[in-house]
Amino acid sequence: MAAAYLLYEPPLPGNSQTSGPVNLTADVSSAQCAPCHLRIAQAMKPGLIFDHGMHLMIACSACHYSMPHQNGKTYSPPMEACFNCHGIQHGPQGELAKRECSACHTRSFNLRPASHKKGWAGRPHADSARATGVNGCMMCHTAAKDCDTCHAKQNVKVDGKPIPPMPKAYIPITPIKVSKPSVKIYPDGPTTMGQCIYCHPDIDAFNKGAVIFAHAEHLRRDYKCTVCHPTFPHGAETVQRPSMETCYQCHGLVHAASGLVATDQCAKCHPKGFDLKPSNHTAAFIAGGHKTRASEDVAYCSMCHKPDFCIQCHQGRKRLASGKLSQRVLPADHKRADWRSKHGQLFLQQKGACGACHDSNSCTTCHYTPMPHPADWQEQHGKVAKAINEKARDCNVCHTNREACQQCHHDTVKRAELKPENCVGCHPEMKQQPYTSIPNKGFAEHAVHFVVKKKKGEYYTCDDCHVGFGTGGSTSRSQAQLEQSGHDVRLCYGCHGALDYQNRLIAPYTGAQLCIQCHKSLNI
Repeated sequence: MAAAYLLYEPPLPGNSQTSGPVNLTADVSSAQCAPCHLRIAQAMKPGLIFDHGMHLMIACSACHYSMPHQNGKTYSPPMEACFNCHGIQHGPQGELAKRECSACHTRSFNLRPASHKKGWAGRPHADSARATGVNGCMMCHTAAKDCDTCHAKQNVKVDGKPIPPMPKAYIPITPIKVSKPSVKIYPDGPTTMGQCIYCHPDIDAFNKGAVIFAHAEHLRRDYKCTVCHPTFPHGAETVQRPSMETCYQCHGLVHAASGLVATDQCAKCHPKGFDLKPSNHTAAFIAGGHKTRASEDVAYCSMCHKPDFCIQCHQGRKRLASGKLSQRVLPADHKRADWRSKHGQLFLQQKGACGACHDSNSCTTCHYTPMPHPADWQEQHGKVAKAINEKARDCNVCHTNREACQQCHHDTVKRAELKPENCVGCHPEMKQQPYTSIPNKGFAEHAVHFVVKKKKGEYYTCDDCHVGFGTGGSTSRSQAQLEQSGHDVRLCYGCHGALDYQNRLIAPYTGAQLCIQCHKSLNI
């Protein structure tokens, strides 16, 4: 039994948020940020002392001239936006906000701009001032102290004339907002390229230290974004990345004749040096703590572990560090008397983790049929099953309820008469006489009624006993009776031992006399 990763079913598309669309080209407002940022009080940028709460009376767009997230980057407000208030004298109100560097920057922050490299005080700063003006310099520099004194001392001239005094104060400026077409994203909507591309023009520009991944390969196969991103990736203070279970919807999946959909080799998706061992696989987890996780979520384990990995230990074959063999694991339900007859149906219902202890060899000890069935088994099972069933009634081990089989196999004969020529072609053992000696009692029950025409004048049809046969309706046997593989004697006694309207016996063998026709002794 080659255990395989169980297909993971992701949650339905949509998010738990109830926010409206975010217009990426509109003025910045708290409503535009709230879907992803529930907590915006403290600044996240290192070296900056900032609190949004102190600025609630000011419009967001006063500092954020455009949406912070664009083209795969996050843009902080420029320092010019801060100096629209900081250091500004507003009539009798005085200074609107402090201009001291220590009020907004931590002690360890390097106040010198990156552009101010060695030699900046010479020609580089002059070229910059000539290109962009000197107003920006006044945010940090005091004209009389930092500029005019030095210019006079150096006898700096422009066009043969001494440089005039610099402005005494910074003049606040606000850039003119350029009107752009509306671009909206919908945090409550499905994930699409249109939802992501405005902020992520390079969708593969992410931290690749843990995973080797390219969207292009998946787009080439025409996968929808929602296959891997069932909900919008950005939520309230979270980034919802696809889980490994999501990847295993395709990786390692064998799709019938098409073969392997995508490889499940670790090295194809994780770089060399990546620690493949999950952090929760502690010594206690390995020693026995994994039992709970494996019982509740076998798909989680089967992503990485194949049956052989588990079987060696669970079957008591693995040599431990102490030199002793591992202890054999035998689940409690395996010790019950009815386990052998019930385990087939449990396997078909994917209940339990059979592959943790059993491989194909352990199944074929009893089963001749390939277990689990190959992907194309439905198309191939006819020929194979016929050959196998010459040795053993293999199908009956798991498929105790044959109603599903009959819907297909008996479709062409569901209105046919119950006579030998209609049955023995598929069931040659029904030729055996006396009919009561047929080993398969289900065939025996049918075959003994071949002779009713002698008395009845006509053959039975399926619908005479199987009410609604072939229509998907009810049958003469209840589900509980089908599972027990017993006889619904109420149906039998509708004729056997019963009298017709003329007070004549319809069929012989009343009560136990009917049973002993097949069961020679009632010690059943």
